[in-house]
Amino acid sequence: MLFNTVTTLTRKSLVCSALGALTLGLYSEVSLAQTNKLVGYIPSYTNMTALADRTDFTKLTHVNLAFINPTANGAIGNDVGPMCMGGPSGANVSKGDIAYVVNKAHAAGVKVLVSMAGGGLPACAGDWKTLLRDSRTGLVNNIVSFVNSSNLDGVDIDIEGELLTAIDNAGNYTPFIQALRNALPGKLITAATASYNGGMIPTSSIQYFDFVNIMSYDAIGPSWGVAGSEHSSYSMAQSDITLWLNRGLPKSKLVLGVPFYGYGFAGMPGSISFNDIVNQYGAAAAQNDVIGTRCAGCAYITYNGIPTIRSKTQLAIQQGSGVMIWELSQDASGANSLLSTIRTAMGTVVNPTGVVSLFQHCSYGGYSASLNEGSYTLAQLNALGIANDDISSLKVQAGYKITMYNDYNFTGTSIVKTADDTCLVDDGYNDMISSVVIAKVSTGSWSTQIEAENFANQSGVQTEACTEGGSNVGWIDTADWMAYTNVTIPTTGSYRIDYRIASVSGGTLAANLNTNAIQFPAVAVTATGGWQNWQTVSQTVTINAGTYTFGVYASVGGWNINWIKFTKL
Repeated sequence: MLFNTVTTLTRKSLVCSALGALTLGLYSEVSLAQTNKLVGYIPSYTNMTALADRTDFTKLTHVNLAFINPTANGAIGNDVGPMCMGGPSGANVSKGDIAYVVNKAHAAGVKVLVSMAGGGLPACAGDWKTLLRDSRTGLVNNIVSFVNSSNLDGVDIDIEGELLTAIDNAGNYTPFIQALRNALPGKLITAATASYNGGMIPTSSIQYFDFVNIMSYDAIGPSWGVAGSEHSSYSMAQSDITLWLNRGLPKSKLVLGVPFYGYGFAGMPGSISFNDIVNQYGAAAAQNDVIGTRCAGCAYITYNGIPTIRSKTQLAIQQGSGVMIWELSQDASGANSLLSTIRTAMGTVVNPTGVVSLFQHCSYGGYSASLNEGSYTLAQLNALGIANDDISSLKVQAGYKITMYNDYNFTGTSIVKTADDTCLVDDGYNDMISSVVIAKVSTGSWSTQIEAENFANQSGVQTEACTEGGSNVGWIDTADWMAYTNVTIPTTGSYRIDYRIASVSGGTLAANLNTNAIQFPAVAVTATGGWQNWQTVSQTVTINAGTYTFGVYASVGGWNINWIKFTKL
């Protein structure tokens, strides 16, 4: 992966509608990809099983096994295991080795991906350029077969440098990623990329990745860079993040890579792990970024110590969605562990396993905790790592509801949510939660769903196909509208209206009954990170029994809508 071995969218996208859309609130790869991520690479040139035994998987969300390559004919694996994934003795990693790591990671709720290619290809690797030009479908099928047979959660693509440029120039990179995306539904597709011209994944491929790991390091090394430079500075991380945000990588997909190794010059160790730095130069070195003096001709080692890793983690959470580590075998232990530093700086990283997950910040940022059905006092929330009056967004699994109370012991003002909410600010309930009750939604609740393309009248929208399947509605500008006739509300009472939306920049939606005879409060449409990155926004309204024409109006355009759902509360 690494040199070390030890356009803003201007076309409005589609408003999709599909009966086969992803089930709301289920913690699929899509929703997980929107939470903070902590990704660690396990290289095949280490003893993978031994490294798995000494890795605290509870501190991670994803693990990438690096690296696997296709053979000359595009084969990936056989009954024995990978055909081109070298171990420490030169022999291939076995099927059992992979299964051992996968089982250990899955037991901790961690996703496991196999990382393909790498910064330097082994002799057993086939020619990626030729394979992607002449045998793309066969290669994709072989990758899919290996992922599924190995019980992996996805694929990480780490094609780099000149090879990446050649494949992209031939027009074969993005079609390859798109084919993988289509062939691996429900699996993760991620990438690792550099931030220099000729080493960056094309922007056309971004839409197909669940997230992208930014390799923000190696500004200087054994045979490149400006003498006296720092190989992975904080300012480099800032610059790389800005570059990728400007290239259209959504915050929710941006994962900042950090190094657990350093480079030495003028007689110092050429490539050295952080663990060896601490062991050779003492615990004080863990608090610094350099051994010696950084200057041309000087003997020095450049690396990231604990303070810089902590600062980079905070930057990654503020401007991105997580941290990637190259690589886990290089970490120090105990109080000097960089993995522990990252985990602490990120807050509690929880892979959602309960029916409701609460998040510290809007858009599912900050620390999180996953809760199952039951009642939770403030003391119980505190025990899960949730501070008083500190929750700003949440995810709710379909079929459940959460009642949030402003005061201790289920008292004070309350609000009920039965679907994901990216920001409680809009409800006037941000940072106000002191106790909660999570319960199943009554099976007797009435609901009806309107597919977005089934309008009776409209202004400014069109229909096409989209990623969630079925037919589409599209191009919603400010003042565009859609009207749906014969919407029957069976009884008078409170109803939750869910809108399935996607947006690059956000906007505002306003709904009404009978051509503005009854107007509902406007709903803020938050930026979801892409025209096809779907989220649900909701509002609770009172409606009298009757049959209506229901209107959806774009107060501020720039958003897509998949469906509208009414649920009796």
